[in-house]
Amino acid sequence: MKKKKTLLAVVLLAAVAAALLLVWRLTAPTGEAGDKTVTVQVIHGDGTSRDFVLETEEAYLGPVLVSEGVVEDNQGPYGLYFFTADGETADEMAQEWWKLTKDGEMVNTSADATPIADGDHFELTFMVGYDEF
Repeated sequence: MKKKKTLLAVVLLAAVAAALLLVWRLTAPTGEAGDKTVTVQVIHGDGTSRDFVLETEEAYLGPVLVSEGVVEDNQGPYGLYFFTADGETADEMAQEWWKLTKDGEMVNTSADATPIADGDHFELTFMVGYDEF
């Protein structure tokens, strides 16, 4: 009897996990390939900024940033990791990092999973301290 309850619990847990995975796959943001122009504003630690107007056929932001030389290609366990942008390198020991936003709002996906559309505007802002999430 105890084995049947355990087996039933395992089957139920697997069904719930499968349902959650399906919901995630159906609601995850997707990009579409095709001609588009996006703007990426890099805001440096000293407050200066530089705009990059990027023309691409890519569906996601990460590959565009790397191919156009806006950021260096640093792949981490969760995809592209911004370590250097427009020649400025963050020092992790000093809690420096690059924040990715779209029209001033925090992006909740990695750059590799951030879909782009024609006319999008993104910002890469040099940050100091991990309290700024």
